Amino acid sequence: MSGAEFTVAILIGGDSSRMGSDKALYEVEGQAMAQRVADAATRAGASEIMFIGGTPARGKKFSGTWKKDLFPGEGPLGGVITALKSSANDSVVVLSCDMPFITDAVIASLVKALPEAQATVGRTDRLNWLCAAWSKEECLQTLESVWKRKERAVHRAAVLLDVAEVPVPAVAVRNINSPADLAADNDTTNL
Repeated sequence: MSGAEFTVAILIGGDSSRMGSDKALYEVEGQAMAQRVADAATRAGASEIMFIGGTPARGKKFSGTWKKDLFPGEGPLGGVITALKSSANDSVVVLSCDMPFITDAVIASLVKALPEAQATVGRTDRLNWLCAAWSKEECLQTLESVWKRKERAVHRAAVLLDVAEVPVPAVAVRNINSPADLAADNDTTNL
């Protein structure tokens, strides 16, 4: 991918209650879900890969840099803010660790559309706020301001920003929240 350098931050701090085990470490096709996301980020050309949240021990299991969630247990908006504050780059793609079928093409499309907006978000039949790219310079202050007013939902915080929707294949943003989600359709290529 050409253009400015970008960071991919992968949120790994959730409690994984429906999974029954650590979602970030849950293996899909023989590889931990969070590492699958990181590998797609590498193929997309990310110059920095971060893992946000969880414990340092969890973060060290993946290829990238672990960052402490500045707002542990308070939801993904805190993870987005942590990613923006921690990033060495202005363009920051924030992804959930439970999307093991994310592709480098989806990541690249979010980054490519970012110069036209303050943030970009993956769109299937709905907006996927944990598959989004953010301009640190243009978004951080607004998101922090909303956070201070006790807002915790990414989609409600983002209404104050100029957001471009980027069409993405549904399979790429498919969340695996429980083992049953994988068992329901073992052939993801036909989704």
